[in-house]
Amino acid sequence: MRERYVKRRLRNGNAMLRAAAILVGFLAAMASAARAQRLDEIRVGSPALQAVSLRLGMDSVENYAVNGAERRLTATTVRTVTRLGSPPDASYEIATRHWTVQGDTGWSTMVVRASDLSLVFHRVKAARDSAVVTAAGGHLSGWVVLPNQPVRLWDLTPGGGVFGVEGQIPWLVPLLPLAPDYTASVIRFSQWEGREVRDTIRVIGSERVTLEAHSYDCWQVDMGALGPPGYRMIRWIDKETRRVVQSVLKGESGPEYWSYLRS
Repeated sequence: MRERYVKRRLRNGNAMLRAAAILVGFLAAMASAARAQRLDEIRVGSPALQAVSLRLGMDSVENYAVNGAERRLTATTVRTVTRLGSPPDASYEIATRHWTVQGDTGWSTMVVRASDLSLVFHRVKAARDSAVVTAAGGHLSGWVVLPNQPVRLWDLTPGGGVFGVEGQIPWLVPLLPLAPDYTASVIRFSQWEGREVRDTIRVIGSERVTLEAHSYDCWQVDMGALGPPGYRMIRWIDKETRRVVQSVLKGESGPEYWSYLRS
């Protein structure tokens, strides 16, 4: 009798443990889903960007086109961040030079306020397009030249500070509080379109990346649709330095476009 009682108690105990394990797993899945469903809306002045600062210095990036076994260098990008002035009028200058193996060169100079990273000035000059935008007191004015189109002038007041056309690529996103399942909607101004646009980014995992014999513990971030239809941008952001160390633009078919930090 006592033996049957002990066995019954053991069966009941095991059943309770299995039920508890299932409940724990269910709650963990619900918590993960809840984190993934929360959308952090990032605008100028958002709490997520309070007390952050840009990393000063220069980064050099090599860009490659990969099509099956073929891998060829296509361009080099050098980005330099410099701090200008002193509080309360301090700002950052983000100067970017991009040149292809064919010899085409593009220049970009962006100035943003150090206090909230809002746009002050941006000038872009490339082989096929160029643009200038100036922001003051929440008011924006500028012009843009696109291939085979007349010059477009615009003058508008979006109702608050804005991030520049390069707002989410690549200097702003590394400053966000990246974590497992973190999702954010970045609202920035596109001078090419003359309006605010919204980019949704999502942390999809962690991965250790080794480049030039140096290893980086990275967040893997899905930056959303970009480029040709069906293509998406994925970036690997070092957790310690918040530098973009590797990127890929790829679709369901066709070539992939990889970028690697070479500083």
